[in-house]
Amino acid sequence: MNNSLYSHVFTQDQIDARIDELAAELLADYSDKSPLFVALMRGANPFASKLMFALARQNPDFHPEIDYMMVSTYGQEQTAKEPIVVTDLAPTTTVSGRNIVVIDDVIDLGVTSDFVKSLLLERGANSVKLAVLASKAVSSRTSQANYVGFEAGDKWLVGMGLDDAKSGNEHYRWLDEIWEIRR
Repeated sequence: MNNSLYSHVFTQDQIDARIDELAAELLADYSDKSPLFVALMRGANPFASKLMFALARQNPDFHPEIDYMMVSTYGQEQTAKEPIVVTDLAPTTTVSGRNIVVIDDVIDLGVTSDFVKSLLLERGANSVKLAVLASKAVSSRTSQANYVGFEAGDKWLVGMGLDDAKSGNEHYRWLDEIWEIRR
């Protein structure tokens, strides 16, 4: 990683501590419920995995159910476009009548979260909440996350699920820290 192009934003310890706090918030809200967690691939994978471990560590009797969707909204240009479902939930996953927590790496315009929330509500979900690792400051956002790891300003971030598609497919997604691209 060329440090002249990237600056460090959040350390692994900061991320882990904040994920533990988010897990405690989710347990307070859902300990007597059986929510379905829906992780949006690929970006949410590192955050969702750490969050599931934190939930289980804090309450071994809380058994989170998680499934995955792949919704594409970004291309090489680093700008949002119309979302499409690339990979849907497993056919055996029940959405109807469930409280759902959608997990994503970042919220900026809210295009993806609005799309997924509408889709899950159409399928009969009781409620749909959003948990994100990072929230970007965007004035034209259409929705807000219910659980936010970090406020990230208007920075283009990499690491912990966030990749730099301009540098190449999947570049820097699997860093366990978060960096800002200085372009």
